[in-house]
Amino acid sequence: MGKKRGGGVRVKQVGPKVAPAMPSMEDFAIPADEMVNLPPTPDRSYQVIWPIHETFTMKIEGFRVIYPSYLDSTKTCQQGRRLAQDKAVPTPTCSDISQALQGLQVRHVLQPYKGYSRDITCLWDNPGRVLVDVQQYTKTQLLALVAERIPHLPARKLRLEQEAAVAAKEEAERQERLQKEKAAASAASAKSAVTGNKKKGKKGKRK
Repeated sequence: MGKKRGGGVRVKQVGPKVAPAMPSMEDFAIPADEMVNLPPTPDRSYQVIWPIHETFTMKIEGFRVIYPSYLDSTKTCQQGRRLAQDKAVPTPTCSDISQALQGLQVRHVLQPYKGYSRDITCLWDNPGRVLVDVQQYTKTQLLALVAERIPHLPARKLRLEQEAAVAAKEEAERQERLQKEKAAASAASAKSAVTGNKKKGKKGKRK
C-alpha cells in the first residue's frame, strides 16, 4: 500500500442536508405604525363654473387662462408674473381670483387643482387656475382689475389673519423649545463643572 499524503481530516455530514430558510415577503413588510400615509391625489379635472346656473350650458372655448403666478408679487417674470411688482399682490390664490371676478361679474371657470408649467412648485404650493371670459376687457386690463380687488376681499383678509396667528403660535413654540434646550444645556454644563471641581478637590487631598 502506498503512503497516505497530507494530514487533513475529512468530516462526514450526518443527517439530511437542509437549505437555509428564505425570508418571506412578510419579513420585508413595513409595520403599520411606521408607514407614511400620503393624502389622496386630487381630481385635477374638478372645476367650478360661475355663474352656477351655467354649469351645464357654459362653453369655454375662447376663454383665457389666469394663473395665480400672473398676479403674484413674490414671483419673478421667469416664474410667470405678468404684472409689475408694485401692481401685483403677494401669494394670491385661485379662489381670490374667482371672488374678484365675481365682483366684476365676469364669467369664469375655477380649476383649483391645475398646475402651472412655468412654475412646477404650483403643483403643491398654491395650485389652481381660472379660465376667464375676457370679452369685456383685454387680458392685461382684467389682470390689473383683479389684482386691485384682491387685497380688499373679506375672505382673503380672514385667511391671512388665520395664517399669521398660526405662524405666530409656531414661532412662540419654537422660541419656548429653544429656551428649554438652552436651559437644559446650561444645567448640564453647570453639573459637569461641579463634578469636575469635586474630582480635582479629591486629587488635591491625596499625598
